[in-house]
Amino acid sequence: MEPWERKLMDAAVRDRIVSYVVGVVLRQESRILLLKRREDDYLPNMWEIPGGHVDPGETLVSALDRELLEETGLLRQHIRSYLGYFDYHGEFGPTREWNFEVSAEPARGIRHPEHVDYRWALPEEWRELPMTPEMRQVLEHLANPPR
Repeated sequence: MEPWERKLMDAAVRDRIVSYVVGVVLRQESRILLLKRREDDYLPNMWEIPGGHVDPGETLVSALDRELLEETGLLRQHIRSYLGYFDYHGEFGPTREWNFEVSAEPARGIRHPEHVDYRWALPEEWRELPMTPEMRQVLEHLANPPR
């Protein structure tokens, strides 16, 4: 585990977070890849970035790589930036989601077996989609970075 990963995990433990999630932002020009949750899933029909739970013993980077592959069929090339985190009460209790912008192999098609749909959305498109306030905040930060 990299020192920066250990620092993030230690802070979550201190904050009594019991469940860990990574989120992956993929951009193609101004478009962001979004996936739509299944109707029978937690947070049904909501749009989100790829991501998911960090398994026990897994590093944040290995979870990020696994979730990206499982949810899109893509392989990560680089982590471009750490976008921060948000906390929420998830299926398993207090949950922290760390979000990263990454580059991946060129997308020839997205495989999304855990979701019902996907789209590469411009800000004016994703602002109209149903998503959690926390997810919207991550995307707004990307669309309007602080100066």
